[in-house]
Amino acid sequence: MDVKFENVSLAYEHKSEVLHDLRFVIPKGKLTCLLGPSGCGKSTTLNLISGLLQPTAGKIFFDNEDVTKKDALARKVGMVFQNYALYPHMTVLENICFPLKMKKIDKKSRIQRGNELAQLVHVEKELAKYPGELSGGQQQRVAIARALAKEPSILLLDEPLSNLDARLRVEMREEIRRIQKQTGVTTVFVTHDQDEAMHVSDYIMVLNNGKIQQFADPNTIYDYPDNLFVASFIGNPVINKLPFSILSHEFSSVIPTTIDKKAETLLIRAESIVPARDHQDHVAIKLQGKVLAVQRYGHEMFVRLNVNGQELMVTGFKERDLLEKQQMLEFTLRTNGVFIADSDKAIIWNATSI
Repeated sequence: MDVKFENVSLAYEHKSEVLHDLRFVIPKGKLTCLLGPSGCGKSTTLNLISGLLQPTAGKIFFDNEDVTKKDALARKVGMVFQNYALYPHMTVLENICFPLKMKKIDKKSRIQRGNELAQLVHVEKELAKYPGELSGGQQQRVAIARALAKEPSILLLDEPLSNLDARLRVEMREEIRRIQKQTGVTTVFVTHDQDEAMHVSDYIMVLNNGKIQQFADPNTIYDYPDNLFVASFIGNPVINKLPFSILSHEFSSVIPTTIDKKAETLLIRAESIVPARDHQDHVAIKLQGKVLAVQRYGHEMFVRLNVNGQELMVTGFKERDLLEKQQMLEFTLRTNGVFIADSDKAIIWNATSI
């Protein structure tokens, strides 16, 4: 089922609002990430969906059913938390089957279902073990299987990978994606890791200060950010930001006069700065910068350039392009990944419009 918020706000007692007039629809059968910095309202929004919190204004719908006043049990959601919350005195199979036991499902049926879910999450060889004998990734799989045992209307994941090491995080995000696609359950995934969100989601809702900044698919979020916050939060390395006035003369031939008058901030993704000889899908301007530093990490190379007193991070150059430190480099910009923001921090120009 889908999840719809209609003008939902939340304020804790004696405090100002923490969520402001949220309006969105999380589509049925898709994986949607709630993404943003700490304190932006991600987990609070998740708790409103689950029924652990109730809004101070607005309504929440599951499909066409108003669930605003219903508690978590009545909403039939499955939740997986950051700490997994497995029962340490129960085996893996007992943990998975516990929700079925509480629903008074007969033992034979719940064991059969428990085994099916264990195979789905790839812990079928660990059924006799206790949580303390499992790795973090295995515990996460068991927690997901237990949540799915309820046959939830919606699966809610609250920063489920934050306790795992870097390599295991990558493995588990792919597993979560596989499980979601295989089951087709509507899934909401909370994370502050933009790389995680970009890889695992069908849709991303970017939140900041209790407000929705943008809600779209990952590629749209990356290629067509709505504002300076989204452009800065999404992408690694962080997008280059510099006063538009620094390069206003160079851009005057490629942007409309109406944009030039409103332009305040120029944003350029690191991979969008390329050698001047690169004439494929580029902005028709040539720029120069002085090399400040070159750092190589395996196949990746990061270059810091000084352009009119502003430092830019660059990943679009190869080693053959760099002769020595302090050399002057000519470069151009790809049309993808170059934006202009106005004084209200809204994106008013995207180089793909050229």
